[in-house]
Amino acid sequence: MPTMNHNTPGHSAGKHAFPEFAKAQDNLDLREFWRTLKRQKKTVFGLIGVTLLLTLVFTLLSSPLYRATATLQVERETTKVIDTNFLSPGDIRDTRDFYQTQFELIKSQALIERVIDQLQLTDEIIRKSLLGKIKALLMPEQANSKSALAGAIIENLDIEPIKNSRLVAVHFDGSNPEKSADVANAIVDTFVKMNLERRFQVTGEAQEFLQTRIKEAKIKLQETEKALNEYAREKGIIKLDDKESTTSSHTIMRLSEELVKAESEAIIIETDATRRGELDSARKRAELLRDALSKEEAKALSLQDSRVTYNTLEREVATNQALYQGLLQRLKEINVAGGADNNNLIMIDKAQPPLKKHKPNLSTNLAFASLLGLLLGIATAFMREFMDDSVKDINDLERQTHLPVLGIVPAARESDPKKLAQLVLNSPKSTLAESFRSLRTTLRFKLREEQGSAIVFITSARANEGKTTVAMNLASAFAHAGNKVLLIDADLRNPTLHKLIGSREQRGLVRYLSGEHSMEGLAQASNVPNLDVIMAGTPPHDPSELLANPKMEAMLQAAAKNYDIIIMDGPPILGLADAMILSSLATLTILTVHASETRIPTVVNAIKRLRESGARVSGLLLNQVKDAERLGYGEDYYHYPSR
Repeated sequence: MPTMNHNTPGHSAGKHAFPEFAKAQDNLDLREFWRTLKRQKKTVFGLIGVTLLLTLVFTLLSSPLYRATATLQVERETTKVIDTNFLSPGDIRDTRDFYQTQFELIKSQALIERVIDQLQLTDEIIRKSLLGKIKALLMPEQANSKSALAGAIIENLDIEPIKNSRLVAVHFDGSNPEKSADVANAIVDTFVKMNLERRFQVTGEAQEFLQTRIKEAKIKLQETEKALNEYAREKGIIKLDDKESTTSSHTIMRLSEELVKAESEAIIIETDATRRGELDSARKRAELLRDALSKEEAKALSLQDSRVTYNTLEREVATNQALYQGLLQRLKEINVAGGADNNNLIMIDKAQPPLKKHKPNLSTNLAFASLLGLLLGIATAFMREFMDDSVKDINDLERQTHLPVLGIVPAARESDPKKLAQLVLNSPKSTLAESFRSLRTTLRFKLREEQGSAIVFITSARANEGKTTVAMNLASAFAHAGNKVLLIDADLRNPTLHKLIGSREQRGLVRYLSGEHSMEGLAQASNVPNLDVIMAGTPPHDPSELLANPKMEAMLQAAAKNYDIIIMDGPPILGLADAMILSSLATLTILTVHASETRIPTVVNAIKRLRESGARVSGLLLNQVKDAERLGYGEDYYHYPSR
């Protein structure tokens, strides 16, 4: 291998520009929705279970509710004995308004309070919910009032029009079957009676009104007739054969007749020579009649104004007479209508005591609870997914960190750290071993591109992300391929490699860096062929100072001559300077990320700190991946047939 030099990736941050990665797509992905539900299935099923349990307890502890139903027929108009439209003008609005008005009248406060008085009802008829019981305890006076009871009955009253008919089902839900039927029947019966009472009230008010108007009209008619008679008498107006007449008109008629007769007689005498002596007398008589007629005509003209006033008085009498007769006729019609017992409301079926409870319905409640729990579970699942900023998608991780993902390591079922650290050797056909072999191939290409010493630094953003296990298995994968490998436990603060290998600490890295021992004999052979290890030793007080010692770099340079690849297991980045020192000494720095727990902002901050110190992270390794499909690798990523 080439001798280690300082022209490593840690010292040449500007050598390669950060790679550009595709932006996250905003398209709706139903498969991702399904994967989210699969990941959060415990949450979804948990909420469904809790909702079902609460509903079951609530249903079993709830008091039963019984529904009684009475059927009512509501006609648009009553059968008309006589025409009484003048009492209530025709309703030109939509028929739906009429029926809706009837439904609201059934639920009126006055009607319900009348039923309460009639049946002597108490609040025992109402099933009390938990909230109602609490309210009754806090406000006992208000809860026991008639108004409160009426309101509770109205809340339990349901008006249901029967489709394509004029029938209405009146439902009442009560705590007792018999009482529920009594209340439903009483409500319908009272509604029918109150409707008749309203009709009688309308006719009674109309009778009273018409009787008052008739009295007024009669008095006015008498006054106008009296005024007409007095005026006719004063003016000498006589009406014959329904025709108005005066003494003057009679005189004119008589004089006109006598004048015509006298003139006719004069003509006859004039043609008869034997009656030459009577001619003068006849002509004189005609002249006298003509003079008398002229005087009477002049007198008649003077009475013209009197006739105009008379006609006016006569028309007023006729008008008052017609009004009086019309009011009398209306009064007769109202008297007949008031005596006619007809109604547009008919009770068809009386309510019978129900044989089974209406509520609570266990199957319905559980079905609704299942749906509600499912909706709550889905909402909670997506809320948790939205609030969870851990690694969910490789493309998103690469876009935010500007680093490539070099590989993914699946989560193992093995819980023993010692067995987990040697899975590559003990289970070579496992998917985990295959993932490290894939990572080994990727690192070979990366080391060839870098053309420097083959020193790989394994670190993480925080503790407990499996970096030591990764370092051990990666070293085993290189050793299994025939490479001479040196594995260094450079985590001087919390060394764990000796526990995984089961090796007894001898000359550790701490003693070498502190000058207690030389480099000779520092590396120890492990139980893995081609793999030597350097233990960390007892944790010192100043690990950062020891790692910055030139002896660390000298040891790596010497080791690079004897080993094909050197792998360093170091401490986490955040809060410590150790990782920055080791990264500056390495050719490649790999950041281990716990796929299901590490937050992306934590990874970004760790990378930022490395870059601020001049170091450069070569790539990311996703560890303990439980759902490769979730990360964008597809569900068959780990299911290729074993060799």
